Amino acid sequence: MSLNSETAWILKAETSVGLALMAVGLVLSIAGITDLLLLAGIIILIFAPVMGVLVSTKCLLQGKERPWIRVAALLIVILVIGMIISYYK
Repeated sequence: MSLNSETAWILKAETSVGLALMAVGLVLSIAGITDLLLLAGIIILIFAPVMGVLVSTKCLLQGKERPWIRVAALLIVILVIGMIISYYK
């Protein structure tokens, strides 16, 4: 698979799973059973872009695209720093 097709596939899959979990979780939440599926769907949707960057980085590594690997690695570092900062605030 190519960079674009792999990245698109992972983003579509995560979006579909996240939305399905949120839909089921919403029904269960309204019924007063549990909020866990709703929360799981939200977490999957939040981390979908991160997985997209990781998959893109993997494809760039396979294609030996050195300048773009550096850009992707920098983006991953920025995302991780942002997550750490948001966790501690």
